[in-house]
Amino acid sequence: MPERQSVIRWLMAGLALLMAAYHLLYTQWMLIGPIEHQNLHYMLALTLVFLWSFSKAKGGMGKISALIFIALSLYATMYIFFNFNALQEERAPMLDLTQQDLLVGVLLIVLGLEASRRSFGWAFPIVACCFISYALWGHMLPGPLASPKLDIDELLVSYGLGLSGGIYGQVLGISANYIFLFVLFGGLLGATGAARFFNQVGALAGSKMAGGPAITAVISSALMGSVTGSVMANVATTGSFTIPMMKKAGYKPYQAGAIEAAASSGGQIMPPVMGATAFVMAELAETPYVMVMSAALIPSLLYFLSVGVYAQLQAKRLGLHTMSDTLSFTWRSFLHDAPIFLLPLVSIIVLLVMGFSPMFTIFWAMAVLFLLNVIDIITSKNYGQLKKIVPAFVDAAVTGAKIGVTCAVLGPIMTTVTKTLLGIKIPQLIVLCCHGSLSLALLITMAVCLLLGMGVPTLAAYLLVSMIGIPVLVEMGVMPFAAHMFVFVFACFSCLTPPIAIAALPAAALAESNYLRTAIEASIVGVVGFIIPFLLVNSPELMLGFAPMQATLASSFVAMLAVVSFGMGYCGFARFLLSNFVRTFCFAAAAAFCIFLFTDSWLFLSIGGACFAFVAATQLMPRERSKQPMQG
Repeated sequence: MPERQSVIRWLMAGLALLMAAYHLLYTQWMLIGPIEHQNLHYMLALTLVFLWSFSKAKGGMGKISALIFIALSLYATMYIFFNFNALQEERAPMLDLTQQDLLVGVLLIVLGLEASRRSFGWAFPIVACCFISYALWGHMLPGPLASPKLDIDELLVSYGLGLSGGIYGQVLGISANYIFLFVLFGGLLGATGAARFFNQVGALAGSKMAGGPAITAVISSALMGSVTGSVMANVATTGSFTIPMMKKAGYKPYQAGAIEAAASSGGQIMPPVMGATAFVMAELAETPYVMVMSAALIPSLLYFLSVGVYAQLQAKRLGLHTMSDTLSFTWRSFLHDAPIFLLPLVSIIVLLVMGFSPMFTIFWAMAVLFLLNVIDIITSKNYGQLKKIVPAFVDAAVTGAKIGVTCAVLGPIMTTVTKTLLGIKIPQLIVLCCHGSLSLALLITMAVCLLLGMGVPTLAAYLLVSMIGIPVLVEMGVMPFAAHMFVFVFACFSCLTPPIAIAALPAAALAESNYLRTAIEASIVGVVGFIIPFLLVNSPELMLGFAPMQATLASSFVAMLAVVSFGMGYCGFARFLLSNFVRTFCFAAAAAFCIFLFTDSWLFLSIGGACFAFVAATQLMPRERSKQPMQG
């Protein structure tokens, strides 16, 4: 049995490296056509996911089923290759499908559903099955819920056999061309010690602060999350170091887990990379990725300011002091690592600004990273570091394959929305229910996004809601890009909300704390992430490039005051402990500043400023006088 497992691991490693090498090569030379490229990507992704599933299976039936699915995956995708011209030019337009065509069409969908289930659990496949069932039997429903009757042949052509949509549509193309490559880049960064460098950056920032260990967690998770785009991977990577460090410094276990979960979730909206979903949004919004980066910069900084304020004020409230032994920072190590990890990130920004495609950009960013590491390994004679690169590529390829099969299933869902007219009916229904109220429409869209985002990848949550929610918001007057950002940010932070807060799961385990308490605290720590989308709709000047710089700076300053006010109110601390009376003024200031950003009402800006000034005045009193009325 160990020998068999060893063979499977070698097969999985070989296939993962082959998949990685092919995709990197494709960035420079278009070896096959776009649809064949997607099909090969789907074939490799399915096979790799089922091989990974085989390696994790404990019972004999699990292993046998994985092997059967591998064989079926190879059969179905190879059939597409061998019958490509016939399906595209002859049979598909005429709906003259053979029994074998129908079998392959069904297999392509079922295999994707099963691979997605094995990768991320039941939540997403159940949602996908609901959409597919509606396409099949929706015509039997009464009244306006009824859909046009679709024959199975027509449906299978739309879902993939026509090779112009469905499985082989835009989403799988984005996975094959962008997402897989950026996941590889994140894996290579992790293997070459990026987590160590990002922790050094965090330690440098937090070395003189009471919340030093938590500030280290916030900054390192922000940087690592930006390039990996995977919340759970980010928590596991940086949290294994930062959570024990925070507990040692004196944070309560659930607080340490919450800080790490909130910080790791925010990495998805942090430029320059922002995870895979941002590239999908840029494609669907028909917006250059550089504009997406610019728009997300201030919101991401505001979010991490809020998490940092929580970390620092909780440390002060708990009476913690900087513990130099917990912050492993040395200038020598920092200056040694900085060029290795900063140059690839700078190259991404420079090449994107110069107008090069993301495919081209990420290839050269990886080449720069790899070359700098090889030079460092040779000069330091640390050849053991090379052994970490291959396993990192394998793990990254497996992660990319899991995302790939999910993207494939998203194709039929999007096709269902179009073919059954759901994309028209549901937005009209929402507009009707809202009675023209944009605020109500935003709340409904938020609720749907958080609900569909529970337990599914951010990309799936964004695409599911964008098909329905964005048309509603645009119809009600929201700027299209702001509507995309609204859904995108909520999709990112759906991983924080109970009962299935996937960011809190590994964080609670690492912190050895209660999961639900950790998840609730993480939602509170990250509460600004749930306010930012509303601000982006009502105050687009918070997005760089969408308003004059003076308006952007003014709105950003007010938003910063709102973040600090809320942090002081929730933590009950500023310079000293705050009484409940003073905390009320903190919350009032935060609310007034937010209302000003929503309405541009100078009355609320004045109220917020007055409340904030009162709180500041109480904290500038001599300590002996301010302590007396205050209660912890």
